[in-house]
Amino acid sequence: MTMTANIPIDPVWFVRPDGRDASRTIHGVAHATRVHIHALELAETLDMAPWERSALHYAAMWHDIGRTHDGVDYYHGAKSAGKVVGLGLHTDLDPVILEAVLFAVTHHCGDETHAESAALRSHDPEATLRIFRVLKDADALDRVRLGRGDLEPSFLRFEESWARIDRAWELLREIS
Repeated sequence: MTMTANIPIDPVWFVRPDGRDASRTIHGVAHATRVHIHALELAETLDMAPWERSALHYAAMWHDIGRTHDGVDYYHGAKSAGKVVGLGLHTDLDPVILEAVLFAVTHHCGDETHAESAALRSHDPEATLRIFRVLKDADALDRVRLGRGDLEPSFLRFEESWARIDRAWELLREIS
């Protein structure tokens, strides 16, 4: 297991179905680490509940582990959630946290309107959507890795996320 910025992200999670190690790709360990940092720092700024922070911790680490390629893939969130379960990463999680983790991972790459509708069936719709939206913003902030112009600030959901754009560049320089 690799400890990057004290975050236990296992490169094995990023092995693709064809056996290729994708832990060093644009959606690999470094990306997951930066998203994790953004998510937890945002959660602190937003004064989220401890259980919500715990859900974000796991969702950020696992949000892209089901990718089969680095191109556009609307379904990679669902594949990532399936891989979490397939690898047994979920077994020790509290059911309420697990529900929020799998929801955020599944929906982070999809249509927000669909996620809003689906969240109504969750244990705590408001918290589930807050976790989902923080993960979406944390993931979007790391678009700086793709170059100038790839992060569209108007797509960020929280004012606190807009204030993190310089931090996104800083993390990219520190963790690659």
